[in-house]
Amino acid sequence: MKKSDFKVVLIGDSGVGKSTFISALINENINKLTHVEKHQPIQLPPEMFNHPECNTTLIDTKCQANQIPEQVKIADIILLMYSIDDNCSCERLQKFWLKGLKEKELKQPIIIVGNKLDLMGVEDNRDYCRIFKVIKQLVKDFSQVEMGIECSSNQFQSVQDVINCAQRSYLYPLAPLYSLVNKALTEGFKKALTHIFRICDRDGDGVWSDQELQRFQKQVFKRNLDQSDIAGIKDMIEEELKDDSNKKKFITLQGFMALQKRGIELMKIQISWTILRFFHYKDDLTLEEYLFQDEIIFDQEAGQTVELSEMALQELKSIFELQGQIITPTQFDYIFYPVTYQTSFPLLQQYHPQSQQITLTQWLSLWNAFSFFNYKDTYKLMNYIGIDIKMSDAFKEQNKKDSWSSVKKIIERKVFHFVIITKNKKKILEEQFNNLSPRITTINSKTYVISIYDEQQAEQLIERSLNIIDFLMIEKSCSFQTAQLIPMTFYDDNISVWTQISNLVDILHSQSYGYSNLQIQQLKQKNSFSIISLTGGITLLVSLTTAGYYFFRYKPFKKMK
Repeated sequence: MKKSDFKVVLIGDSGVGKSTFISALINENINKLTHVEKHQPIQLPPEMFNHPECNTTLIDTKCQANQIPEQVKIADIILLMYSIDDNCSCERLQKFWLKGLKEKELKQPIIIVGNKLDLMGVEDNRDYCRIFKVIKQLVKDFSQVEMGIECSSNQFQSVQDVINCAQRSYLYPLAPLYSLVNKALTEGFKKALTHIFRICDRDGDGVWSDQELQRFQKQVFKRNLDQSDIAGIKDMIEEELKDDSNKKKFITLQGFMALQKRGIELMKIQISWTILRFFHYKDDLTLEEYLFQDEIIFDQEAGQTVELSEMALQELKSIFELQGQIITPTQFDYIFYPVTYQTSFPLLQQYHPQSQQITLTQWLSLWNAFSFFNYKDTYKLMNYIGIDIKMSDAFKEQNKKDSWSSVKKIIERKVFHFVIITKNKKKILEEQFNNLSPRITTINSKTYVISIYDEQQAEQLIERSLNIIDFLMIEKSCSFQTAQLIPMTFYDDNISVWTQISNLVDILHSQSYGYSNLQIQQLKQKNSFSIISLTGGITLLVSLTTAGYYFFRYKPFKKMK
């Protein structure tokens, strides 16, 4: 649930009855006339309204005839009041007030309040729906206008309803979910519903069975559905979609969206927000950031890396296979449809060889490469596209590379990073990479990421990331050197870069893993040091434990006074 403290700012022309409205609101509650000091914030009693969890502050305003009050900047909801019996007051809603608010680029919901209902005749009140005619055009021209309501401050008529509407608009805002102009769900809401639908599609077949619908209802609303309830839901979807695509044993994503649209149009927007907040959506229809703040503890300085687990790869495989044996760029974009932020996921063009249709191997390779450099961003993106998995289950830590025994486990990894360092040939190399770096490829079911640095970049940047580089290919004219223990070779102008990459793969998986004899000796020395340190540590621990045992055994305890 949202924060409970919120401010309602009341604006409108002088003489429309703003102060009288506030006095009526207070007097109606305590059932006697009370003087209310003008233009001072009023704390409204929570028990007076439909949403007692809201601590509502009502702010009256006063300003020059052609000024927008400064208080609108702190408003959560804006009540724009006009006088029903004054055509000039009604015309100024659009020509001055809403125009001025739009120019200030304010985003708060606006409720149009028609005051002085008691001055209209009974026939007018019954037969002429003024408020609808007033806001119909305003809704089209100003997206922040959510609704209109009429009241009479003098007769205490519908005064509390105005605040109830304000609280409802604050707790369950309409604009993020539904366009009154187009009478359609917003794109952001459809993205969120797609995410939720995928999360609840437990078997991953792209539709909800009756059991999945029941589980969703039980999970979110804490109540069970019987068969008559399910049949009623499907009837409602059929009416909205005007077809029988959901009359079978399942509900489609389109059916789920149609159900939400019908609910909003029946003034049951609270249902949609209950669903969204259960699945951790904020008012701007992005997921709560705390969902992605876990961390995996690994030793990056020692060359340890993080890779996707088999469980995560299987989830990604299921999403792919739902589209078929191969996926087109259009299907690729649909998979990422629920994502509401700018992601650095690799472009399709970064895969070598480039093709218009993506295979399962290419799909998993892109994810492997993405997770290699930033597992947190990978986890967030997986969540948005509909994979419900714990971070600890989504990734696994791979071996370190700070000793020879650790290096010998390198064959177990799925992702490797090659870096080419050049002095004079960066432009030529980038052209071979179609001006896209890094490039990603798959060789023998493993993923290889190839980056290009010129010598100056290497000197400035590469030392900080050498611990996640598995092979250096250096142009012979370069003077770049590093003290870190990384396999390296020279770039050959006479051989295709991709042929050289394939050769590096063979070297990387050879008995020496591409390391020179000197590097191997240095790694073995580190390995020996680690064993000696471990042995020494165990000896020290045993000694301390033994000493502690004798200390407590033979030292008498003193009585506490």
